[in-house]
Amino acid sequence: MKKLLLILTGGTICSFKDSTGYNSADAGRAAPVLVELLRNSDSRAKEAEFDIIRPLDTLSENMTIAKWNILLDALRDVDYGAYAGILIAHGTDTLHLTAPLLSVVLEGCPIPVGLVSSNRILEDEEANGGENFIRSVEHIAELSSSSGEHATSGEVFVIYRNTDGVTYLHKANALRRCTDFSEDFFSSGMRPVEEAASEGMKEDTGWEKTEAAGTMPLFRMPLFKMKPLQESVLVIDPYVGINYRQFNISGIRHVLHLTYHSGTADAGRLAAFTRVCKEQDVDVYLAPVPGDYKYSSTAELVAAGVKPMPDVTMGEAYARLLVMDAMNE
Repeated sequence: MKKLLLILTGGTICSFKDSTGYNSADAGRAAPVLVELLRNSDSRAKEAEFDIIRPLDTLSENMTIAKWNILLDALRDVDYGAYAGILIAHGTDTLHLTAPLLSVVLEGCPIPVGLVSSNRILEDEEANGGENFIRSVEHIAELSSSSGEHATSGEVFVIYRNTDGVTYLHKANALRRCTDFSEDFFSSGMRPVEEAASEGMKEDTGWEKTEAAGTMPLFRMPLFKMKPLQESVLVIDPYVGINYRQFNISGIRHVLHLTYHSGTADAGRLAAFTRVCKEQDVDVYLAPVPGDYKYSSTAELVAAGVKPMPDVTMGEAYARLLVMDAMNE
């Protein structure tokens, strides 16, 4: 197998206790720890070799659009033909946002890309980061061996062990935010990595086996067509008593309005806010919402000009709007 590229961005997986006793990102220290965990394991991929870069060193709660652009610039400089896959060490707080962003900008990527996180610093015995990293390396190795010399393309994934002790494989675009007081991740179609390994790349798993690395032109990837991301999207989370007069829509292009669990929001107030947005040429989108929404309130919003984004997570909806703007610059 070719080398893997390990991209360090910070987060808990790249953090250590500082002199004050708090966890602080120190990505430079993390790489040898991760590689040593792999070398000392009984993994069948323990001898994997890495090139390592560190474009960012931030706790993921401090992620910004500007920092995302730094990461995207680093991905533009990658020689995709030189690697079996890419692993990106990232924090958990904004993993549900960075993962779908990368799934959008790397559509058509010739090699698999995995995001790796940890619930605790690596020095903590309860940390899942070591296993998440090892399983991610193994997953890329399996993809590489299943497709000959090159790994299969088109897969951006997250591998993460939940508190139930099961390590799951997620499609990056489907990853959902952790719920309150939880450090577990869920997604539509998630499955244990052991099950994924036994199934391989069967068509019914939802993963597509596509062209081999080196055969797909990189310019097909949105990453190479877009300008830098801008802060062009306002995200609004609904709540009882919401007052839309409190939101400033000057300088933005889109409002992404989130929904309650059944794909609904306050129809009367949001419809009125949508009319205000239209007057300022700001589009209003609704997500997550099922494609077969059943409530009259949602139908009323659509009639008022709100644009539903059916069957996508909040993270993917946000990413697609940002990238759409960057492609139209």
